[in-house]
Amino acid sequence: MPPFTRRHEVVTEIDPSQLQPGLFIRLPSGWMAHPFLFNQFRIHDQAQVEVLRGLGLKTIQYLPERSSAQPLPRSTTPAAAPPATPAPPSAEQLAALAEKRLQAERVAHQRKLIAQCEKRYQGAAQQIRDVMRNLFAASERSVVGARELVDGVVSAFADDAGMILHLMGDKVADDNAYFHALNVMILSLMLGRSAGLSPDELRLLGEGALFHDIGKARVPDAVLRNPQRNRHEEEFFRLHTVYGAEMARDLGVLPPAVIDIILSHHETVDGKGYPNHLGEARLSRAARIVAITNRYDNLCNPQQRDKAVTPAEAMTLMFKSEHMHWDADLLQRFVRLLGIYPPGSMVQLSNGNLGLVVAVDHTRLLRPTVMIFDPAVPRSEALIVDLATEPDVKVDAVVRPAEADPAALEYLAPRRRLSYFHGQPE
Repeated sequence: MPPFTRRHEVVTEIDPSQLQPGLFIRLPSGWMAHPFLFNQFRIHDQAQVEVLRGLGLKTIQYLPERSSAQPLPRSTTPAAAPPATPAPPSAEQLAALAEKRLQAERVAHQRKLIAQCEKRYQGAAQQIRDVMRNLFAASERSVVGARELVDGVVSAFADDAGMILHLMGDKVADDNAYFHALNVMILSLMLGRSAGLSPDELRLLGEGALFHDIGKARVPDAVLRNPQRNRHEEEFFRLHTVYGAEMARDLGVLPPAVIDIILSHHETVDGKGYPNHLGEARLSRAARIVAITNRYDNLCNPQQRDKAVTPAEAMTLMFKSEHMHWDADLLQRFVRLLGIYPPGSMVQLSNGNLGLVVAVDHTRLLRPTVMIFDPAVPRSEALIVDLATEPDVKVDAVVRPAEADPAALEYLAPRRRLSYFHGQPE
């Protein structure tokens, strides 16, 4: 049974003399009181055993279900009395302390990057609120505001540096923040950039992605929010694409390429989409991009929260079961962009820890940034680790929420709203 399937975890106190490689242990001391990156981890080698025994702890917590070995028999040799005058730190201890300080600086840097990204996200969400609320009362001003938002993202792409996709925290992702429009816009622009679209093409793509669902304003809530629509209700719902294009034309300020995205964002390359069953030859590349990103976000963030799938499940479904619907090149680019561990994925690390992927850099997809589950640390202070800086730790597997410890689910909250924003490496 994989270690992440445990439901009720057993924790046992053992003597440091019983430590050996393969044991998963939890340290009771503060994070800076030991040289290890994590407060809980699976012991890798005898050198770690010796460091743990040198911490002076009377007991250490051992977690049997996460361990791949059994504790040694307890030593009967009396512990030596501590010297009257403590010995000065050894060169190894000083080096470990210096490394720990570097780790602390890296963690603080990750928190700073996330805070900066969340601040920009809040500003973007407020811009979208203003644009959508005033779209028809002050159409020109609203469209100008939308273009400023899109231009800001496109300008960030002007640098050739890699882009990082961040998972936003719950406090900035709510129903009133128009997170779906923002998600689809960000994902579409990142995919469009990957596909080589010019800055002007990206601006049109961003506008179309931002306004793609405006036609839903003409669909009654009784239809829009009904998870079991009958045939007639489904036909009415699907008209939101047509309504949106009509509304966009009535504004008189949106280019034809943007209106086309609004009309065609539910079309598919096999001609089975709607409203016009266009097929690949008659679909613009921008519409094909928004079709992919809109589908992905709707899978992760559906109206019915109990129908949500994990980011990894959404990617697998689109790539394996729905591939005939999507532009093959764009879908492959989308998979490469988000990777096999998209933001919001719950993962098992090679050292036995559980974590939540909070950011991915498309230039190093196998080493995402991960928030670590540690019940001894408040969630607001959770350790955030960029695995690119920790070569000894890697992702072993994606974890389905149904398989995880309930305490880890509550702590990591992988099923809450998934909202994204972009950043750049520093």
